[in-house]
Amino acid sequence: MPNIDLHHHIYIPEVEEIVAAERKGRPQHADSFENFFPPVSSEYNRRMAQEKWAVQLRDAGRKLADMKADRLDMALISTSPPHFFYWIGGALGDQVCRITNDGIVNFCQKHPDRFRGLGNVPLQNGGEAAAAELERAMGMGLLGCVIADRVGPHALDEPQFEPFWAAAERLGALVFVHPDFADFRPLFPYYMANCVGNPLATTVAAARLILSGHFERFPGLKLLLAHAGGNLAWAIGRIQHAWEVRPETKVHTPHPPRHYFKNLYFDVITFSQPGLRWLVQEVGAGRVVCGTDYPYDMMQERVVDFVEGSGLSAADQEKVLRTNTAKLMRL
Repeated sequence: MPNIDLHHHIYIPEVEEIVAAERKGRPQHADSFENFFPPVSSEYNRRMAQEKWAVQLRDAGRKLADMKADRLDMALISTSPPHFFYWIGGALGDQVCRITNDGIVNFCQKHPDRFRGLGNVPLQNGGEAAAAELERAMGMGLLGCVIADRVGPHALDEPQFEPFWAAAERLGALVFVHPDFADFRPLFPYYMANCVGNPLATTVAAARLILSGHFERFPGLKLLLAHAGGNLAWAIGRIQHAWEVRPETKVHTPHPPRHYFKNLYFDVITFSQPGLRWLVQEVGAGRVVCGTDYPYDMMQERVVDFVEGSGLSAADQEKVLRTNTAKLMRL
């Protein structure tokens, strides 16, 4: 059975002409690095994008070579948050999603034994638009979609997104929740928007989905949470204690919060082998999957070696590297 990376990013260059035109006149457009980082970080990100990431995001040969070096046989590809383009609304936002998804399908079809894909959906245009594009994308062979932890100021459990969630459940989609950067000034320096803010954002999104009764309304949903689920596995004890002692936490959830881990998967990106063991202990080996965050500098490098050297049992390693991932890839 192959070693599979479920957190592997791609960029579809066919959207660039449209996106570049929309950026004109927006020096602080919605996906600008300057919204989230000081100049030193913004400049470094631009340089890395030009020197390294652009090729790794687009070139299949480079991807395959890097996967071979990391002992990975297959990857589930998805765009990263700067390429969700939620700031482009209306018909143009729908078009950007369609172009992106057509490009992902084309990329996977050229290497069917190595890549499968998740699409983009225009959540900025509401749940109906996102549901329609999800159905179209999955009709072309994609396995689901990637979304951010929020859409502008709107949380994922808000009512306008329910048509999307209903479609995701009906279609059996895998929904990959990947945090976007937060415009929160205390996180501005020291790359904290990523190393602190991203895990926090995922934790907030997942906790809201649990406590809002989202998985009671849509019990068949499958969500993959990036970066080991943020801090959720570490916070779940406190969340569950609150559920036991506070009335407002039980309004929508008849079951304890841990019950809803059955709807969630967590990638291994902890950068800590004791942390990975703790994650498996808290959520179960059947909920943890291999993922890298390729190609960015915050990726879990040599991920197969990382899992094999973590101290997990051979049976748990098999689940994390192969069994769970193959199930989600529908192999």
